[in-house]
Amino acid sequence: MLDSLNIDRIAFTIPIGDGIPIFWYGIIITLGIILGTAWASREIEKRGQSVDELYNGIIVVVFAGYIFARLTYVFLDVLDGNAARYNGFVDIINIRAGGVNILGGFVGAAVIGLWFVRWRRLKFWHYADIAGPTLFLAQGLGRWGNFINQELYGPPTDRPWGILIDPPYRLSQYADLAQFPETTRFHPTFLYESVALLLGFFLLAGLNMRFRETWKPGTLFGLFLIWWGGNRAWIELFRPDQPAIGNSVITYSMVAAVLIALGGVVVILHLYDKLPERQTKRQRRRVRKPKPRR
Repeated sequence: MLDSLNIDRIAFTIPIGDGIPIFWYGIIITLGIILGTAWASREIEKRGQSVDELYNGIIVVVFAGYIFARLTYVFLDVLDGNAARYNGFVDIINIRAGGVNILGGFVGAAVIGLWFVRWRRLKFWHYADIAGPTLFLAQGLGRWGNFINQELYGPPTDRPWGILIDPPYRLSQYADLAQFPETTRFHPTFLYESVALLLGFFLLAGLNMRFRETWKPGTLFGLFLIWWGGNRAWIELFRPDQPAIGNSVITYSMVAAVLIALGGVVVILHLYDKLPERQTKRQRRRVRKPKPRR
């Protein structure tokens, strides 16, 4: 059984002022970003692109991603009726208080990344291709920070891989110890997502190694969107902490995940000229009669 190790969330404290706590979650996320960046730097070099521009872009995109992830979380939390938690601008942007939405962060990071690539006049699809597996690796490892924090778990389960959650860290709907005693186990949603993400990384990295020279740039990015969005959609079924649409089991994040997966399909169809509209235009060009010579 996968039980909490009861590790203190704070790894150590920097002795400055009243002390600056450094959390395991941040350390694990940083480790994931470093490993992802190491893979990305080798890959972008094989594609004949600038490693220095990659490093600059990662710094910009990571910060943008966290800001957008926090803003999206706050927005959805307000929709869920928790506006009273945010008394000012500081409460809204306070990432250390907990609460980010990775899908919103991805959309924001993608927009800023597109702006950066165009500003620096880089080849967008090459950088997009390596961004997908990099995110899989970084986020797949980072999900184990959720394990230490005893968060990102699902509803109660009697499955042997269920995890124990200490009462102080339970969602409000599971706080009643009479109904859900301390021996209650919960779906390890963080584990489901971590496995899906790491499998996605190894799958895409393997496909990239084999088809880098034959696939059109951007194909790997399209597959990344399909894998990520598709897996996140079913994982949302085990996310009781996510705001749902009305009384349904469909969450806002689930809708966003499905749209991301569909976006991946569109990207691939676009790259290989398989979109219906583009096919129609191409057919029209083929049947267009040549102009008579004068």
